Amino acid sequence: MTDYIERIDSSAVAMRSVAAALRGQFLRAYEGTAFEEALARAVSLFGQRVVCWAIEQAIRGSGSEPAVAERVRTSHLACWAVGLYDGLDGPFDAVVIGAPNGGVANLAVALGAPFLSEHFLSAFRVRAHMDDVAAHKSQGDPVARAILTHNPDLLVIQHYDPLHDRFLVKYVNHIRVKLLDLPAEYQTFIRERLRPGGTLVFVDCRYPWRQYRVGARHMFQVGGLGAVTDEEFIAGNPRIEAMQRAERSPFVGGWALEGLPLVVQPESEWGTLPEFRAAVEEFAQENGYRFMALVADHPEWYAELAFRANVRLCEKEGVDPQGVIVECFTQANPIAARQSRLLPLWLPWNCTDSLSFLRRMIAEFPREKPVVFTPLANFTRTFDLATLEQYCDILTGFPLILLGMNPRLYPADPTSLFRTARELAHWCAAHPSPVQVYLTADELAACLQEVGHPSQRGR
Repeated sequence: MTDYIERIDSSAVAMRSVAAALRGQFLRAYEGTAFEEALARAVSLFGQRVVCWAIEQAIRGSGSEPAVAERVRTSHLACWAVGLYDGLDGPFDAVVIGAPNGGVANLAVALGAPFLSEHFLSAFRVRAHMDDVAAHKSQGDPVARAILTHNPDLLVIQHYDPLHDRFLVKYVNHIRVKLLDLPAEYQTFIRERLRPGGTLVFVDCRYPWRQYRVGARHMFQVGGLGAVTDEEFIAGNPRIEAMQRAERSPFVGGWALEGLPLVVQPESEWGTLPEFRAAVEEFAQENGYRFMALVADHPEWYAELAFRANVRLCEKEGVDPQGVIVECFTQANPIAARQSRLLPLWLPWNCTDSLSFLRRMIAEFPREKPVVFTPLANFTRTFDLATLEQYCDILTGFPLILLGMNPRLYPADPTSLFRTARELAHWCAAHPSPVQVYLTADELAACLQEVGHPSQRGR
């Protein structure tokens, strides 16, 4: 029923990694076969160019047929989400709900709480030039309309990023749906698993992005988080145009759509809809739960909050952390913080923008303790990519442990899809220092005072 849900999307990985951690397990986000792993090893011997060619061939057959959109139902999405926590009956002192990201996953595990995402992503097949924004919209419109027709409680965003998803957008149309109301399945889960009077921790991320309004519940977003602004994605900039000319693209400039209004909205991947917050807050009031909203204007804020929450856990037990784990995008395994007392710092993307966030957080790292780093393999070398050399320069002075990635192939090492979680699990098994306590809602409130609001930190 839910084969159209992208399991290695940021929202799905956030929930899956929390569910795994609450069971004391590492998440292997990519569930490939032994043959696929062997093939990845063989392909990687030929270098980045062959790797990227092979990945593109694999992508050609991916994505759901557009007709599958007729099967999308809110109840199916919600059932899949709560089903991740089967066997974890609670009662829990808190449930985290709202916009997903890796920082939120680390925060939920620090609270010992399940996480329920507001967002779900699906990929549908498309055949269009990577720079042809109008073709992507026209091919995605029928998919969006089918979903909207059957689900009045969903908002649909066609998310087209011809920079960071450049090799993907030739073959798949990314359709993200967001909840406008609290599904009955979520309500039942909360009533059955959250203790009476417990806390609903709501992730209210207000990261803004200009989107084209196609209809009342239908948006089209060009681009996404990185070192390129939403205005530059629409209007273009010299780096975009140089990339297109180097590839001899018939389209040069930004990816603008004609005849549709541009409006500032919560960003597709990271932003929270105000309608969903209102529904969750009303549910909390009607059922006697405490409602705690975590409001910020960027996903990095939640990563910093989770980092400080884990500092607080170490202080609570009077045991020093063993080091730091730096993860990126879907490389999220919050169980590592629990098993080896590592302070988790999640980076939204492997771009220079997130590199600046890492640079700012270095001052908070425990001195002379190791930094375990699991870089992201996204198979696209963009002009805003942060190089491994840049990461190493920033982390000079710390014992750096690189897991899962062959530096020669970064960011296009196919074996990292299989190796990263396995190597991280082995490292944690060799360096045990389990965290035995969880954060309370009141202790989380104290952490909020330490982090403050992003606008107070000069963002």
